[in-house]
Amino acid sequence: MSIVSIMATILEQELRERGILGLTQLDCETIVHSLIERTAKLEADIKRKRTSATAPERSV
Repeated sequence: MSIVSIMATILEQELRERGILGLTQLDCETIVHSLIERTAKLEADIKRKRTSATAPERSV
């Protein structure tokens, strides 16, 4: 079982406990993939901003 499948199963259980019953395992896997991609993009943006904030300015 892949980490995405495990996370999707946990998500499905969490949603079910809160009364959200309409999502399938595939829906949850799609959400997990999206969360992973968005988290990676956010992390890259944060690193880029930190790098540009700490980089010394160059004189031309």
